[in-house]
Amino acid sequence: MAEIYGCNLEVLENPKLVEVALRDAVFKLGAPPGSVQATVYKFYPQGLSAAILSPVAAVMIHTWPEDDASAALDLYFFKPDVDPESVLRGLARAFGAREESAFRLWRGGEHEIKRRSQGNASRSNR
Repeated sequence: MAEIYGCNLEVLENPKLVEVALRDAVFKLGAPPGSVQATVYKFYPQGLSAAILSPVAAVMIHTWPEDDASAALDLYFFKPDVDPESVLRGLARAFGAREESAFRLWRGGEHEIKRRSQGNASRSNR
């Protein structure tokens, strides 16, 4: 989970540019081009929500142009070798953010926490 602030309003308010930034992020992680699906909803008078789903990651954004040109990002990775900070930095650059803040949360309950603490970050059957 992350938040970015002080973004470029021309990018933050443009559904096509937001979609391109999110698609680029999952393509850089190795998603095959034909495997990526996108949904974007534009709010009026401002703001939007978008989601990109792929075999390697799911990336969601919710924007608040009126609140310091900010956005909330939810990043889910389905590969064990992803550097979340690198993905966040790339998205922050794409949106022209002046500031970023992130919180890492391991999903999967007790089993996932135990697996990661033992050094095995991958799930079976994935």
